[in-house]
Amino acid sequence: MGIPAASRLRATFRGARMNHTTDAFGAPNQSRVGRGRDWPVPLIGLCLSAAVLAYFLLLDRAVFFTRGFSPIFDVLLAVLDAHAVWLGTLIAFLAFSWRRAEPVRTLAGLVGRHPVLVAAVAVVALAFGSVSVYHDYPLAMDEYAAVFQAKIFASGHLVGYLPPYLVKWLITPGFNGVFLFASPITGRVVEAYWPGFALLLAPFERLGVPWLCNPLLAGVGLYFIHRITLEITRDRVAAGFAILFSAASGAYVANAISFYSMQAHLTANLLYAWLLMAPSRGRALGAGFVGSLALILHNPFPHMLFALPWGIASLVDRDRRRFLVPLIAGYLPLSVVGGIGWFRLRGQIGADLHRAGGSLVAAFRLPDAVMWNARVAGFAKLWVWAVPCLLVFAVLGLMRWRSDRHVRLLAWSALVTFFGYFFVVFDQGHGWGNRYFHSAWGVLPILAACAFAGERAADERLTAFAGAATVLSLVLLVPYQLYQIDGFIGRHLAQIPAPKRPGNDVFFVSPAGGFYIGDMIQNDPELRDPDLRMFSYGPRRDAALVHRFWPHAVEVDWGPFGEEWNLGPVDRRVRPPGASSPRFVFPPAPPANSVRPAGGVTPPR
Repeated sequence: MGIPAASRLRATFRGARMNHTTDAFGAPNQSRVGRGRDWPVPLIGLCLSAAVLAYFLLLDRAVFFTRGFSPIFDVLLAVLDAHAVWLGTLIAFLAFSWRRAEPVRTLAGLVGRHPVLVAAVAVVALAFGSVSVYHDYPLAMDEYAAVFQAKIFASGHLVGYLPPYLVKWLITPGFNGVFLFASPITGRVVEAYWPGFALLLAPFERLGVPWLCNPLLAGVGLYFIHRITLEITRDRVAAGFAILFSAASGAYVANAISFYSMQAHLTANLLYAWLLMAPSRGRALGAGFVGSLALILHNPFPHMLFALPWGIASLVDRDRRRFLVPLIAGYLPLSVVGGIGWFRLRGQIGADLHRAGGSLVAAFRLPDAVMWNARVAGFAKLWVWAVPCLLVFAVLGLMRWRSDRHVRLLAWSALVTFFGYFFVVFDQGHGWGNRYFHSAWGVLPILAACAFAGERAADERLTAFAGAATVLSLVLLVPYQLYQIDGFIGRHLAQIPAPKRPGNDVFFVSPAGGFYIGDMIQNDPELRDPDLRMFSYGPRRDAALVHRFWPHAVEVDWGPFGEEWNLGPVDRRVRPPGASSPRFVFPPAPPANSVRPAGGVTPPR
């Protein structure tokens, strides 16, 4: 007779074991699941691969639609992902024909015995990818906002300052109050998101290597994926599988070379879970501190969802209840200073914009048809950007190790995160893979690796299939998705011509002149870059502004993107006293001729 659902739920959080025996290491022995049940797993993987392919074939033709999606989400899904899914499906069918498991176990064992070395190699490779594939460029405004704030922190300041009368030119209208908060009265500016990731990124900005931050976090993440798997299974081959599943998944690689905060979320949540797996007062205090950092990385929702099952478990389990006080104490300092304090600072600047960041409640509601379609699309992206059939392996690992309390808690964290976003009104917009789920993505390779631990590692057919899918994904699918990312960013950057040298250029960018070209209005918070990018208010107003400050500037290019002005052969930036680098310096108030510019051009308002 099965265990009632309520009893099973209580067992999850109280740590009670279901019927099982243990091996020599005290890990659950799942030998009761007969070998005869293993043969359908690769076949199930093939069927689901075909089903995901069918989703893309039906998209906007029947049942599933992109109507109501943001344009960028539509393009990434219906173009890039719709191409990659064919390769992923082909890999699944090729892997089905592979029969040799021993080379796979040998590779996994080698990786499992040297996790630090593998992680270090991954950091180097990912750092190279961040520069060469991702162009060392924050593509989306979500990425730029964190980079912008990190530069402010790296310069030793809490807030940045822009000339108040140039705020409307230096920040795309509509983005002020959404991605950045810049006062047109005082010129003070901060990012709109919470500042945790910017704090992590700041030392790398200071050293001039911002492209190294996420690759380093990804390397740490690989180590904790290995560590958690090893502590659950006591099997280094399984732990090696967990690293291989991660490194061969496009979602893990792409987020690791980007400037998104999601890699920091993933790594912080893994560390949080690892600390709570064998809690002491010190580890609970540390978990609280890590959790508080995760809360303020960019917004608290991802970590709240991930941590919810662990918090409930601490409340329900009498033995672990004594760790609640140090856990909460660890959360408090950064949550108060970095969360509540930042919210107040942002609100002060937002008051000058007649807004305070919008209503939090407005971001949530019961899902409608568009939201349902967005979440189905999110599942498809989750599949396409992982090792083919990784989700099947994860479900199998959960089934085999469901008697392990930590496996259940990890699974609950993943499920709560996935379904929690069903009530978020937005699709994810930009992002590689299912960006909303990425904070819990590290659970998938851990659960999947559990399917190959202990006696179950003897399943020749399944091991061969999983190993072949992983290796082919690493050498075919991930490079193809990196090629897609490189091409997409390259085409995006090509919408604006290259700067003319020598000297400095000012670009006036018209958002109507390209696809998300308004996102390219990115400036250093201290205006230290050799060129400026400004919002275009039309050729006459743009010309009036540039001549106001640089009378001898010459327009050197124009087109749908806007206009490009060269300021002459001499660098127009200056180095203020005490400054370490040159920058554009503007007077505290606009020049007198800006009141009535020549030719009757209307000054900026």
